[in-house]
Amino acid sequence: MLTEEEIITLLRQDVVPALGCTEPVCVALCAAQAALDLSESVQSITVQVNAGIYKNGKSAGIPHCPHVGLPYAAALGAVLKNPEAGLELLDAVTEETVRQAERLVNQGRVSVSLAEGENRLYVKCVVHTAGGDGVCIIRDAHTHIVYWETQGKVRLNQKDILSSSSSEQPIEVLKQMSIAEIRAAVDALPLADLAFLQDGVTMNETLAAYTETHQAGVGLAAALRQEVGNSRLSRDVLNQIILKVTSAAESRLDGCPLPTMSSSGAGTKGLVVILPIAEMARAISASLERTLRALALGHLINRYINAYVGKLSPMCSCVMASSTAAAAGMTYLLGGTDEQIGFAIRNMTGTVTGMICDGGKVGCALKVATGSTAAVLSAFTAIHDAPLRVTDGICAAAPEDCIRHMARIGNQGMAHTDAEILHIMENPSQI
Repeated sequence: MLTEEEIITLLRQDVVPALGCTEPVCVALCAAQAALDLSESVQSITVQVNAGIYKNGKSAGIPHCPHVGLPYAAALGAVLKNPEAGLELLDAVTEETVRQAERLVNQGRVSVSLAEGENRLYVKCVVHTAGGDGVCIIRDAHTHIVYWETQGKVRLNQKDILSSSSSEQPIEVLKQMSIAEIRAAVDALPLADLAFLQDGVTMNETLAAYTETHQAGVGLAAALRQEVGNSRLSRDVLNQIILKVTSAAESRLDGCPLPTMSSSGAGTKGLVVILPIAEMARAISASLERTLRALALGHLINRYINAYVGKLSPMCSCVMASSTAAAAGMTYLLGGTDEQIGFAIRNMTGTVTGMICDGGKVGCALKVATGSTAAVLSAFTAIHDAPLRVTDGICAAAPEDCIRHMARIGNQGMAHTDAEILHIMENPSQI
């Protein structure tokens, strides 16, 4: 069992601001670290990434930049040289920064390729200058720098240290807990230690409101906003959640210059956990304490599911993990018992498992809106004791087994899916 201190630490590590889609930001961070102590101008940049980073960064927007994709992210990072800013480093992008990045990309001096044999999160960036090269490697987590070299001098080398040795130990303990134990732990946490979770609500609702005054993406949120509240779509809790999640996701993945409060290492996962729970809490006039504990439960279950599924999956983990976590959090808000929270997870297992991840882009807004719809339906059916049958497909009696079944579909059953998705993305006219 995790201690109270370990749970709070885990929450504070997981629930942090991020600016821009996490995969391009990760590549930018790697390039910024590689270039940090290089005094000469950048001649070229070579980037290698695993399939998940490649896929999720290919079409994702970049804050303060009119372009999308990993080459621009790498170029911006190498120009900025500000890795100390972490996942918010792109907030420093200016028009001049963009011009310098454009020159590098347009002259063909930035290359991005798949790293063979790297199945987990991996980014290697080499920044070449006349005075020498800078090298950085990020592995297993978006900010986990394991290697840094400047002009032939190794400054950091943790490549051979297993990430599970220390920072991952609490996650391994979390994986061994039951959902009921996680809920009991949340109920026992000092309320003052959860107050910071309200910052995520404020931040992500600000992001959700972005499309009220700005154009973003392809106009998905704008279209829904014209419908919600009229005779065709009422302004009920479900449609409010759909609108907010769609708006926030579309804005973020289009490169909106506003930060997102993340969860389990990703901004979109954060808004998918936070916004439905916060909107449901508002709809039922839940107390602040109940809301904060529901948010904590959502974040922890999100981390729990992601620990089984992996950081980047062939399946859309923003839906499979984060929407399922939101369903659990909303069921808790609605007064659900441990059994009913398990029912919500079972209903999500039988609904959203198998939605593919074909990269981060504005179209993800429709995916997470679909996941949030399923989450609301699963929460409401759960509190009325209407779970799917244990014999339905991959469902199981215990929520922990449901989650393991989800993970097995993604990790073993869809082992070749990423390769096919990448092939289609790279050769759309050859299918």
